[in-house]
Amino acid sequence: MKAAIIVDSTAGLSKEVTDIPGIFQLYLSTIFDDGTVFVDTADDELTQQFYDRMTTEDELPKSSQPEPKQVFDIFDRIIAEGYDTVFGLFLSEKISGTYQTVKSLSREYEDRLNIHLIDTKVTSFVLEAMTLNLVELLNRGLKPNEITEQLNDLLTQSVFYFAPETLTNRVKGGRLSSLSGLLGNLLSIKPLITVSQATNGEVHVTEKVRSMKKAINRLFFLASEAIDQYPNHAYITIGHTGAPTDAQTLCDRILEQYPRCSVRVGFITPVLGTHGGRGAISINVAPLLESI
Repeated sequence: MKAAIIVDSTAGLSKEVTDIPGIFQLYLSTIFDDGTVFVDTADDELTQQFYDRMTTEDELPKSSQPEPKQVFDIFDRIIAEGYDTVFGLFLSEKISGTYQTVKSLSREYEDRLNIHLIDTKVTSFVLEAMTLNLVELLNRGLKPNEITEQLNDLLTQSVFYFAPETLTNRVKGGRLSSLSGLLGNLLSIKPLITVSQATNGEVHVTEKVRSMKKAINRLFFLASEAIDQYPNHAYITIGHTGAPTDAQTLCDRILEQYPRCSVRVGFITPVLGTHGGRGAISINVAPLLESI
């Protein structure tokens, strides 16, 4: 079996991961009212430009899943490069139609490829951890059904939480009334939001706290709960939407508590950041398989 891996861009894959042979990315995008398009990217400079502009706009940019041509082009490349099997890891279909789009278009290739597409029911950097786990499972020579079964088990053990600094974008996006948003901002209310297997891939507010400091404290506690389950092989990433100081504060606390762990800090990609608004912080923890 020679397998390729397709991952959507909300995973925020680092260059070290994208350089692994056989990994292909599908790019979502955001579109402002004047037609300006920002392709979902892990490039820090472009992402900062996106968040700078978003704060000045009255209307939120609209997110867009990959065009069919992009999907077809990737499958054609996979075949041209001699792969016979494809695994796909996609953000929750409750957030985006990307998974269903790829699933529908992939039927054109079922006579040439063995295709396994997974609605992870999560998003962001947990997808990067699952990409690395998938690479390891392929290296172990497991069968496709064994790989998908183990991945789903790893996903159930993974956590993703984020806390927006402001409720403004949730008002603009229609998720809160203007009055609720105004009161929430005045009272400095920060909802803690999750997307996971436990919520069946739906966006769910788990609790609300007062002040960003308390939100970061709760994110630390939630991260600790997960890390304690697999302290020797936790994949930990802190995401932010233009809040590097708060992200580093959370990172330092985790490293103080778990000095043997490594923590990656990076931008949440624009498609996800649109909903969180500038200044949001996320914590992503997943079990990472060790090479054997």
